[in-house]
Amino acid sequence: MVIRIIGIGSLFGDDAAGLEALRMLAEAPPPNCELIAADRPGAALIDMLENADAVILVDAVVSGSPTGKIHELTFDALDASNLSFVSSHDLDVAAAVKLAGTLGRSASRGRVIGLEVAPPRPDRVFGLSPEIRDALGHLVERVRLCAAELNAVCSSARSS
Repeated sequence: MVIRIIGIGSLFGDDAAGLEALRMLAEAPPPNCELIAADRPGAALIDMLENADAVILVDAVVSGSPTGKIHELTFDALDASNLSFVSSHDLDVAAAVKLAGTLGRSASRGRVIGLEVAPPRPDRVFGLSPEIRDALGHLVERVRLCAAELNAVCSSARSS
């Protein structure tokens, strides 16, 4: 069984939150999880969603909620959400997930865990803001809990 955790972002500003969360997870990876860092994956995300029992995407989002808020959605709920992924990607996360599903190339179980960031600012290009650095521990813990939940669901589905 494979649960793929994909940290998405770029090295610029708070968009690095997903990549930093993945780095923190790599210190002690959750059981049955494969970790992938995806720097602005665009359409390549479709390939990353394939051949896994479940996928967790971790990315920075902007919705107008307070900075540091953690959002969690199933892949099916992405279309109805008001989340905007911080993206310099040629194809954003929601569009890539939708296309992968349409093509039959996505895991049957998928979640997006987004960390609310402030809208990008041209004067804040490098490094995470203090608010995002403070929220990363909570984000990593939420990803670990989600991985444990998916691990239990996937295990019981295989034994049925």
